[in-house]
Amino acid sequence: MKTLIVWVGAFWFAILKHISEKHPDKTIYAYEKNDLVSSYLKNFKKHPYFFEWVKLGKNIIFVDKIEDELKDVDLLILSLPCQFVLPFFQDIKKYLKPWLTILNLAKWINNKTLHTVWDDLKITLKWISYNYACLSGGMIASDIVKWSIIWATVWTESEALWNTLKEYFETPIFVVNFYTWKIKNSELAWALKNIFAIFTGYHEWLWMWASSLGYFFCEYYTEYKRLFTLLGWNNDIKFNRFAIWWDLIATCFWNSRNRYLGKLVWEWKNPTEVLEQMKAEKKIAEWYETLKWIYEIIKDRDDFPITKELWKKILFPNK
Repeated sequence: MKTLIVWVGAFWFAILKHISEKHPDKTIYAYEKNDLVSSYLKNFKKHPYFFEWVKLGKNIIFVDKIEDELKDVDLLILSLPCQFVLPFFQDIKKYLKPWLTILNLAKWINNKTLHTVWDDLKITLKWISYNYACLSGGMIASDIVKWSIIWATVWTESEALWNTLKEYFETPIFVVNFYTWKIKNSELAWALKNIFAIFTGYHEWLWMWASSLGYFFCEYYTEYKRLFTLLGWNNDIKFNRFAIWWDLIATCFWNSRNRYLGKLVWEWKNPTEVLEQMKAEKKIAEWYETLKWIYEIIKDRDDFPITKELWKKILFPNK
């Protein structure tokens, strides 16, 4: 099975390391859009910004042009931000192999359309046959790199596809579960948890301890679920899904970028400076920009007071 992983950031670098070590005798292809980063990865098999002590295996080949590889790729691991999915697939769809498998790792929502990757691909690849799945769970990049025990979930409508991906990814410490639950639901859960992480991160750095953080977590939870319905959650909201809960908790209370954003907002109070600091650290907090689009939808409603306060008083105090 020929594999190509697109866009190698911190989390995706960790996944690339994992699959290359799981399959040392197989060639893994990877594409990094940034020419300088790509050149560094080719020459040193290391990332210039993330996990500098980690060296990738010789079985990884970084390609300059993905068009040359796509014609016979069986598994395309998609790691680019959601707002780039449409233009990316518009450019490369004519090169895709029929019934290729697309595995989404990107925990984003399109900033302008508020679509998930699942939505955008249905539009862009309307006349193309493909398989689709997404990989989620409370996975922090550093945990994967350090060989911590990981529980991941493959969301797909095909049990046969899950079996293939389970075999491809699973190791004794990287356990892969399976759900056929609505894929869009899982993608919304991935992305919306980042708002929650900013919220909890901000309150954590107000020197609030466990009982206070628990109070604010529960206070926001009901409103948080309403955001899912607003953005197209399918059927009833089932937050008892283990993969939903552990991803939410790991992002809110561990070393995540959006929790870190909440901390920086508390320390500096100036959103422009916060974004510049994160940019300097090569970190992207997905929900800063997307929250602006959500605010436009909810600003005249009365049932999202905490989310509006998050936008107006915490993230955008001068707006």
